Amino acid sequence: MKIISKASMVTLAMTASLTMLVTGCGSGGGNSTGAQGPSNSSGSGSNQPAANSGSGGQPVDGGTLTMAQGTKFNDQFIPGMDASLYTANIMDEAFDPLLTIDKNLNFIPDLASKWTWSADKKTVTITLANAKWSDGQPITSDDILFTINYLGSKTYNTTLQGQRGYLVAPILGSDKLLNGSATSFAATGGFKKISNTQFSLTFTKVDAAVLYSDIASIYPIPEHVLKNVPLASWGNASYDKMPTVVSGPYTFTQVNAGQSVEMAANPLYFKGKPHISNLVIKTASPDVVPGLLANGQVQYVLNGLQPTDVAKLKQIPGVVVNTPPGNNYTYLGMKLKQVPEFQNVKFRQAIEYGMDRQAMIDGILKGLGVPENGPVPPVSSVAATAANGLNPYNYDPQRAKTLLTSIGYKMGSNGYFIDPLTGKEATFTLSYNSGDPSVQAQAVAIQSDLKKIGIHVVLNSPLDFNTLAKRVETDDKSIQMWLLGWYFGSYVDPRQLWLSTAAFNFNRWVDPKSDAMINQTWGAQAFDPAYRKQALIKWQLYVNQQLPVNFLYSSDNIYAYGNKLHIPANDWSAQGPLNIQDWWLSN
Repeated sequence: MKIISKASMVTLAMTASLTMLVTGCGSGGGNSTGAQGPSNSSGSGSNQPAANSGSGGQPVDGGTLTMAQGTKFNDQFIPGMDASLYTANIMDEAFDPLLTIDKNLNFIPDLASKWTWSADKKTVTITLANAKWSDGQPITSDDILFTINYLGSKTYNTTLQGQRGYLVAPILGSDKLLNGSATSFAATGGFKKISNTQFSLTFTKVDAAVLYSDIASIYPIPEHVLKNVPLASWGNASYDKMPTVVSGPYTFTQVNAGQSVEMAANPLYFKGKPHISNLVIKTASPDVVPGLLANGQVQYVLNGLQPTDVAKLKQIPGVVVNTPPGNNYTYLGMKLKQVPEFQNVKFRQAIEYGMDRQAMIDGILKGLGVPENGPVPPVSSVAATAANGLNPYNYDPQRAKTLLTSIGYKMGSNGYFIDPLTGKEATFTLSYNSGDPSVQAQAVAIQSDLKKIGIHVVLNSPLDFNTLAKRVETDDKSIQMWLLGWYFGSYVDPRQLWLSTAAFNFNRWVDPKSDAMINQTWGAQAFDPAYRKQALIKWQLYVNQQLPVNFLYSSDNIYAYGNKLHIPANDWSAQGPLNIQDWWLSN
């Protein structure tokens, strides 16, 4: 679906590049960003891939598609107001981005129909599609200016603590909007309105990745609806709780407090009115989702399916299951600034060697995944490999102990190391989210593995996903280590996750050498794909050595849906199916 699919985003965002949607560390669900379309595996009773090939007759109109996801969403649907995958799965059906990116890293026009670069590569001129808001008003250049001013504003980035300011940071004058000395990119030279359907954006520097990483992932919002609502109050605005005017294939009809959303086909959608009349997206515990699929109460699973469900799902007549490689990874995070012990690279390397990640994959994922050893998932065409010199950190508890001993840790009488900085037992807390049994299993496995190398891990009580994410993002003192994951879009841009000043740099890793390497991945030379790939590999090898986070594994995606849901074969992108308006239901 679009959220991951379209913006390649963002989260919402690595979003087109970094679709960095932060998520829980489960196996990944049907709407996680995969690196390719689904395989041909299917449930018994469904010997033809009707649900994903478009076979079975011509599209028909009507019906209600019910989709499930495993975690509650936040009632904040203005694009950019909330960062979670679960909210984005809903928001993305109501709003379209400027551009979409396919599995070959090519742009697909969306609200932006054409774009051209200036000779100096610092200005792009964009022409909008002939699109309307759901109330019939045209989507114009003024809406784009209104949206980028919102994302770049001081209020959004401070009072509202917005996380999408990076999308407009490359635009000329973003610093002035951020400090409040300007309120519009039209006044800074960053935006020029050419006509109601054409505008230009000028950037502070040449940036080969700026369209992929930033501009493509901007979701315009309607100026005529929100211009008189004070920005500081948007978080409590009725429009944020349930938008009344949208650009996407579905409009909101009802929001039920984090539990479900009901939507109706938008007859004015510029790509054509959706075949499916109504859409319901609801929160459902992962352990009941297989049953809901089996009895037809759910026709598509956005996320929340577990590897343990796959074998069972494949035995259900009428259910299609696909498990392609995922463009994601889970990680063990560490607050480097808050815990001095974590600042030693040998400590972090010891932790990596001390975790039996393949055993986690075999036991928790049922083999549906691969160990992750760097900041770019293995499925990516620009991922560093062992052939490039990537260290696989194969499980080696003795080597882990040797590394700890080399930095002053001495074994105590009870089997745990004595922390040389405190003189006490080396004890650290680990936080994780509730609602996903695979995450708890992951936490328990890490606790057990690290006990074997002399590190005492205390598991905090599980938190709901949104609470955990908020505490991690705000550097809450209760967080030392945590488990989370990232889903990515097709295009890789490390800046939003890994620069020392990046908002999504939750581990607070400050490293000028890494920053310099990252800057080589998007400069003028990076318009050459071969150069950019080598720059990315060089940076990945450095991260692989430094381990600012402890990488765990990249899990396969799990797509499951009823075979009465028809998704055209050509709709599968690098992130899964894109265009829900082209799907249809048969009786």
